[in-house]
Amino acid sequence: VPTIVAFGVWAIVVGEVGLAAATVTACSLGVVVDFTVHFLSKYLRAQREQGKSPEDAVRYALSTVGSALWVTSLVLVAGFSALALSSFLMNAHFGLLVAITVVAALLADFFLLPTLLMAVDRNRGKRPA
Repeated sequence: VPTIVAFGVWAIVVGEVGLAAATVTACSLGVVVDFTVHFLSKYLRAQREQGKSPEDAVRYALSTVGSALWVTSLVLVAGFSALALSSFLMNAHFGLLVAITVVAALLADFFLLPTLLMAVDRNRGKRPA
């Protein structure tokens, strides 16, 4: 989802998706997945080991890894945004697109992922055996 959002924003702003976008897909996928894996591991730990409800498990995950996700995202956005100053256009586009992708990933992990997890867990209990 974050990569698709980043491509959409990029297409609206720049008007084309070129080689920089293809490179970003490969490079940013690891970072985007890493955020989600950390969140999910804390969420599942809260449910399995501590018996928390989906809502409480989301709160636990946000309280344990939330600040780390913010700090990591800010550092990555700052670092890749510095590439925007490059005179080599592909580097500038690469840096901006990765920064957009990281922001989209952070927003998805804080707003979309918890909502999806709670909805799935709520529906899991309602299904007939």
